[in-house]
Amino acid sequence: MLRGLAARPTSRGWQALAAGAAVLVVARLIGTTQFHQLAYLFLLLAVAALALGVAGYRGLAFERRLPEETRVVAGRPAGVELVVSNRSRLLWTSRLEVEDVLSRRERTALPPVAPGQRRKARVSATFPRRGVYRLGPAAVRGTDPFGLLVFSRSFREGDEIVVYPEVHRLRGFPVRGGEAQAGSRGSRGRRGEEFAGLREYQHGDDRRHIHWKSLARTGELFVKEFALHAPRIYTVVLDLRRGGFRSLEAAVEDAVSAAASVLAHLREEGLGFRLLCTDKTGSGAGPGEDERSYWEAMRVLAEVRADGDTELDEALLEEDPTSLGDGVILVCRHEEEGLQACVRRLRAAGTAVVAVLVAEHTYRGGASLAGREARFARFAAGLAAAGAQVLAVRHPESVAGLGARRAGGMA
Repeated sequence: MLRGLAARPTSRGWQALAAGAAVLVVARLIGTTQFHQLAYLFLLLAVAALALGVAGYRGLAFERRLPEETRVVAGRPAGVELVVSNRSRLLWTSRLEVEDVLSRRERTALPPVAPGQRRKARVSATFPRRGVYRLGPAAVRGTDPFGLLVFSRSFREGDEIVVYPEVHRLRGFPVRGGEAQAGSRGSRGRRGEEFAGLREYQHGDDRRHIHWKSLARTGELFVKEFALHAPRIYTVVLDLRRGGFRSLEAAVEDAVSAAASVLAHLREEGLGFRLLCTDKTGSGAGPGEDERSYWEAMRVLAEVRADGDTELDEALLEEDPTSLGDGVILVCRHEEEGLQACVRRLRAAGTAVVAVLVAEHTYRGGASLAGREARFARFAAGLAAAGAQVLAVRHPESVAGLGARRAGGMA
């Protein structure tokens, strides 16, 4: 039998074999030539069915066509096209059943395929969570022209598909393009400084932008002012530290979705971005600003796991301050004690900070929810007092509610 091709009798085939065996027994008992001929006819019919089936199904080819124009996102249906081609020059196939492993095992029927032709079936597959999926193996089944045998042709070749985290539109997110205050780090362009003029120094301006020649000449502090349209860059830092207990999968997925949504928001606003994760391998991407850089970062988010040991403040301390860009957006799942001091250091250096807090206690529930909520509100208030703009992701609103309200009920 051809490799990858298997055959078994259908119910009609079993009946034909049983009838042939019965006729052969009768022929042996009574010695009638006609009964012998009839028994051999049944045997010949089975052999012909096998030969025609092998000749026909060895010419089948299978192709799985994945979505090209759109990326596959967790929880949203994606169309996958299954194509069966008949490379035989003479034989038609019977009606076919195509079975493939996508997000789950899928079966679909196809009409007979003429010689040299092909048939297509479009299957809607919904992948429940982000990640890299291995599709297949696939199998194509059909019968011989007599309906005595069912043939199954297996195709072991698989495809890899990346399922990206869900992205939500952040209408109320506090970071916008072209809104930097002159003289701050947020007004500095990514591709060199676009000098626009000088103005008097104001409290909070970045000291690195002080115009020292004017100070020596006039004795007054002036800072360089840059074009407001000059693009900025933000570093998105995702907390993927494992918890004391097994991390809540829903909370982790919402944290990843929040980071993905922030990246999408930055791209829409014309801002540069960089991704830094605190997982075990210290995954990251960027800096960048174009479509390719965005999808590279999204590929990282599709695969990361909450298996790290590093806290957010430790991860930021390990980074060169100049590599963080003009602002830092923290996506935090844990109430870390050292994060307030870290925010103060960033703000003192003129770096804008936005803290997106995933309220894990809302995913757990339980009788102690009120106490956990009070502790979470104190943590959020401490970050706000340190200079961060604080927002919260809560269950069940998830990331869809991000920006609609601030953490701890703050306006």
